[in-house]
Amino acid sequence: MGVPTAAAAPDVLGMALGGLGLLFFVLGAGTDCWREDAKDPHSSVGLSSRCRGLWSECVFDNMASLWTCDIPTSYLSEHPAVLVTTRALVIVTGILCTGAMPSLIVGMRCTHLMRDNVRQKYKFTLAAGTLFLLGGLAGTAAVLWYAVDTVQKYRLEVSFGIPGVTYELGYSYWMAVAGTLCTCAAGILLLVANCPRTQRPRRKPPHVLLPPDFQRRGTYL
Repeated sequence: MGVPTAAAAPDVLGMALGGLGLLFFVLGAGTDCWREDAKDPHSSVGLSSRCRGLWSECVFDNMASLWTCDIPTSYLSEHPAVLVTTRALVIVTGILCTGAMPSLIVGMRCTHLMRDNVRQKYKFTLAAGTLFLLGGLAGTAAVLWYAVDTVQKYRLEVSFGIPGVTYELGYSYWMAVAGTLCTCAAGILLLVANCPRTQRPRRKPPHVLLPPDFQRRGTYL
């Protein structure tokens, strides 16, 4: 029995948003440029460009056209609380979104990986929506905390007028923001579209059986 396109549309859109969000998070973690040198008069950077990420800090020499990266010998050593928390939340987001993908594939109306049990499919889809939403909320906490810390440090350095390198939010951070928005949207869409109240079949009004004698009787004025 075929599935109407309109019925499968929320699942397909949720899959697209969730996959796009996960891709943005992977790109943000892989490119690892969450902070870059600010383009303002307070920054003394001229011959080089700096990127500071969750896992390393890199400098690009404009004269030699060469990247050099400083990677910590141990990720378990002492680091700022905001950095450790952001790392943990990004990892949690990736795990939750990765776990949501197979659950959504199984629960989609247009797939036939399990018997056509509507109730079971709704459970898988709701689980996928919950995982996407939890992953999006974890990512939201990560990007908000990281942004607040970056802005506070920038304002502090500018207010004192200390010459040196000042940092602003880099392109990897904005990839993570885009990933957060996509995963939250995917989770909300799947939960709303597969809410038990909206999917509960309408009950037909009970059919009252009248006694045979009453059915034979006519109405007389």
